[in-house]
Amino acid sequence: MNINRKFERWGWLLLASIFLFYACQRKPRSYWKEGTIAVMADSTDWIGIQPELRAAFERVVRTPQKESYYSLRWVSQSEFDRYLNYRYLILAGTLQSTGRVGELVKGVVTDPQIRSWVEEGKYFYFIQKEQWAKDQFMLILVCPDLEELKDKIETNASILYEIIDMDFREKLLEDMFKKGEQTEIEKRLMAFYGWSIRVQHDYFLAQEVSEKGFLWFRRMYPERWIFVRWIDGGDMTMLNQEWVVSERNRIGGEYYSGDRVSDRYLYSSSTHFLGRPALFTAGLWENTGKVAGGPFRNHTFYDELSRRVYMIDVAVFNPGEDKTPYLIRLDVIANTFRTIFDPE
Repeated sequence: MNINRKFERWGWLLLASIFLFYACQRKPRSYWKEGTIAVMADSTDWIGIQPELRAAFERVVRTPQKESYYSLRWVSQSEFDRYLNYRYLILAGTLQSTGRVGELVKGVVTDPQIRSWVEEGKYFYFIQKEQWAKDQFMLILVCPDLEELKDKIETNASILYEIIDMDFREKLLEDMFKKGEQTEIEKRLMAFYGWSIRVQHDYFLAQEVSEKGFLWFRRMYPERWIFVRWIDGGDMTMLNQEWVVSERNRIGGEYYSGDRVSDRYLYSSSTHFLGRPALFTAGLWENTGKVAGGPFRNHTFYDELSRRVYMIDVAVFNPGEDKTPYLIRLDVIANTFRTIFDPE
């Protein structure tokens, strides 16, 4: 995510003066209900932008039931004070907005240069951190009118999502390893295999088959797991859905008592994983013998320096309950992957 740092600094300076009263207070710790993003907007604006904002942030994930990790919660003016210390906020409005939120949004563009940029459509989002509370993250959306605001949100939906999601994942990573980390295992992986991932204190090594380039970590209650498969001499031709599904099915048959990839909701896209060319695959795993199943996420990528293809796969089994919170945590772990060639 390439966020405009210059503009972020502008936003910080402006908001620091606009909200001087609050900034001068001793800041309390922020609070939030995980997954819920609070939206501060005038009631009329909220009605107008609600479909676009929900489409941007409430992405449907099949697990197989429909889930969405983030949900939006509109904050009315009467609730405004209660949400000043909320962790994840979206403050949205236009140059025509009214009410308390409208006044705050307009305060962002008091500088003539910034107002000109907003009027010309050059910029419409600002980032403000820890305005009223510690660890608080506020995304501010401003446009000349409601129609343009709706259009900007729709056009930049992925960018807006990633701005908040990236901050959340950074905080989540720090929180996940507060209770402990198995650093000795991490060091051994690097020494023996030339790669490593961070391992939380309550994961255990379920399988280690070095001659086949396969390691499998598990954690219970609910059951979730992550495996790493590496292939010396692999190449870019393996980064296709057919090979990924075939290899995952082979691993499922050999180590997971017959798990297979379901044809339902299967999705792949070419991307990059930690700076490496990759194929991202998401879908459902199923085991007809055990009458079990759930979601999985798979990153298969080529590392040029080690001349290996790596497959990092995460999955959850939590029947009848939400699975996306665990998928996100597994994916955070997957993104701690590094090789001996990467800086610490």
